[in-house]
Amino acid sequence: MKKILWIATILLSIVTLMGCEETRELPTHSAQEIINALEIEYQEGDSKDSVTGSMVFPLTSSLDQKIKISWMSDQPSIIDNFGTVNRPDVDTLVNVSYTVDNYGTKFSGLITFNVLAEEDDEPIEVIKSYTINYYFENIYDEDFTLVESESYEGVVGAYVYINPEKEDGFDISNEQSVTTGTVKEDGSTELSIYYLRKTYTVTLYDGVDILDTVTVKHGHVLSLEDPLKEDYIFLEWLVYQTTQKFDFSTPITSNLRLSAVFKALDDDYTYEGYYAGADGLEGQNLVLFLNELLNNTYQGVDYGDARYMLDDTDKDPNQPGNLILVYLGTSVSGAWDFGNTWNREHVWPRSFLGVSADNSTVNAASDLHNLKPSDPSENSSRSNKYYGNTTNSQTYEPRDAVKGDIARILFYMDVMYDELSLISANEGNTYEMGNLDILLEWHVLDPVDDFEIYRNDMIYGYQYNRNPFIDHPEFVDKVYGSTSSVSMIDVSKVFGSMIETIYIV
Repeated sequence: MKKILWIATILLSIVTLMGCEETRELPTHSAQEIINALEIEYQEGDSKDSVTGSMVFPLTSSLDQKIKISWMSDQPSIIDNFGTVNRPDVDTLVNVSYTVDNYGTKFSGLITFNVLAEEDDEPIEVIKSYTINYYFENIYDEDFTLVESESYEGVVGAYVYINPEKEDGFDISNEQSVTTGTVKEDGSTELSIYYLRKTYTVTLYDGVDILDTVTVKHGHVLSLEDPLKEDYIFLEWLVYQTTQKFDFSTPITSNLRLSAVFKALDDDYTYEGYYAGADGLEGQNLVLFLNELLNNTYQGVDYGDARYMLDDTDKDPNQPGNLILVYLGTSVSGAWDFGNTWNREHVWPRSFLGVSADNSTVNAASDLHNLKPSDPSENSSRSNKYYGNTTNSQTYEPRDAVKGDIARILFYMDVMYDELSLISANEGNTYEMGNLDILLEWHVLDPVDDFEIYRNDMIYGYQYNRNPFIDHPEFVDKVYGSTSSVSMIDVSKVFGSMIETIYIV
């Protein structure tokens, strides 16, 4: 029984093997057919002799998907087993073998690829020129003139720009200027800067009043017709509130104010020497001229030295060694005895000068024109009162013989020192003094005499400037107005409050 079962098993196995051999598939394509049908997918323009990019190696044959293909590279860092390419620094030959499994029948082949070196990806730069133009607005019309062109070079396609520099007297026109661009292949790129001229106002004055205003552009050379004024002849144009004659050849570069100088037809005065240049000046123009003249020539002495100079400036012409006391008019010894016989009176009170007065000081308090020898007691009585036609708690009346002298001293101080002001009042503040209308009357009632002239000459020898109202009494009318009939107007000075109120007919 066991023997029969064994024999049956052997027979079944033989039948099974015979059945398997009958179902096995056999190759239907030859090796050559498979090789001919082998297709590698290249990048556009590539071939095995010129490889620049990754490839796709087929893993099955296009003839039969059951035919398997495997790949093996001898330089996988350049071409791996799947066709991925990493280009080397130099052209390199890479051998890639393949193995075909054709239904159990295997064969191999070899393909050699030429992998090209990595190329330099930087594009070739093309250099072309571009231009920057500078246009400036004309002075006398609205057009622009090309003043300068600059040529530069840049890479085609590159962004270029200009950060224009500022020019004195000009503003940049953002509306017209082209400050950015791209360099073009044909070299036609242009950047342009347009400069607009600034405009200025020229204001023309007749003394204090405005005659006219003119608007001009930066760089304009001014040309003016001579203004007309009844009963006057025109002399010249001065820079407003200065003694500087305007130069009409100078281009305008800022706002400008000019003051016309006229001379009255009945003004017969011609000034030479110390006062050369005062011809035709009056009012504010004359004030400015005198202020500059007096300050430029002034070489002050100190307050202590004045003690030994007043005996010369105010000496008694009839009594050698004596001087005349200003308020009492008496003659006393001129020798300085520490203020017992006489002391130094400030006609413009020191307390209203706003400065100190010690013996080493050189300032308005030591100006010899403002110092007079005075009886100490009378000096105290006068104190710092304003001058008037009566002596009371507010004002002090000096003797008639020196009223004009005092007025002309105060006129000098008013013109000499920018911060001082004569006012028409009986009291005021620091830097102020009065009463102006009374002083103008005194100037007429007590004309310049030989004592004043001598004193002016002596002071000139000490401090090198003069009292112009002694040398030229007509300056009072020209500065403050006619003293025969006065009315009041206010005049302000740019450089200070030297004159707050003056009198003009």
